[in-house]
Amino acid sequence: MKRKNYILIVIVLLLSLVQPNINESNVAASGGVIAFGDSNTSGSYLPREFPEYPDHNWPALVGAINSGVSGNTTASAVKRFKADVLDNRPSTVVMMFGINDALIRPDTKQPQVSKIQFEKNITSMVALLKARKVKVLLMTNLPVNETVYYKSQSLKNPDIKQLYANKGGIRAWENSYNDIIRRVAKKHKVQLIDNYKNAVLKAGEATDPMLTQSGLIDPLLGIHWTPRGHLMVAYSVDHYLTK
Repeated sequence: MKRKNYILIVIVLLLSLVQPNINESNVAASGGVIAFGDSNTSGSYLPREFPEYPDHNWPALVGAINSGVSGNTTASAVKRFKADVLDNRPSTVVMMFGINDALIRPDTKQPQVSKIQFEKNITSMVALLKARKVKVLLMTNLPVNETVYYKSQSLKNPDIKQLYANKGGIRAWENSYNDIIRRVAKKHKVQLIDNYKNAVLKAGEATDPMLTQSGLIDPLLGIHWTPRGHLMVAYSVDHYLTK
């Protein structure tokens, strides 16, 4: 009897060490969900920055097809949209773009993709998906840790902070692109997952110290989700996939 109790305790302890799959039963398991985005979708930086969590990206956590490409803007996304999304005939597409679109080029002092063009690009992809009866989830981008980001870019561009000085800082500037995502989602009646607001809510406020303390934003560049951040996004996506 004592031996049986001992074995039972060991089994329980082993099971407690296994990370649960938050999506064992949802629709993403069918392979009909495509995650479309940039490095914050692909998670391509995770093996380098978080070697203990190399595959801890939100698409993997929800069982979606990962079609994220590092460095992509919506201009890049539109070019590969047919091959990487439409031709695969998904039932659902979860999109998160904008972090790279908003980045200011040091040479032109202009964003990589203007706000007007960004809205056109997002809108065109949403319209094509809705015309095919594909469920669309639009997501906003993370709140940038400004201190970390400026420091990470200062060697390449000592004046990096000045590029965003008249825009309220890079965090506010990036969030202005999030506002476009929010507007498109509302106008076209598609589901919005506001990762920016969710992260700020968890952090307590949108300040660098609080974002650092939250553990959601990476400490190397300040512009990527940590594994904890990916998990937060995954739970939100999983919630709406199962609705």
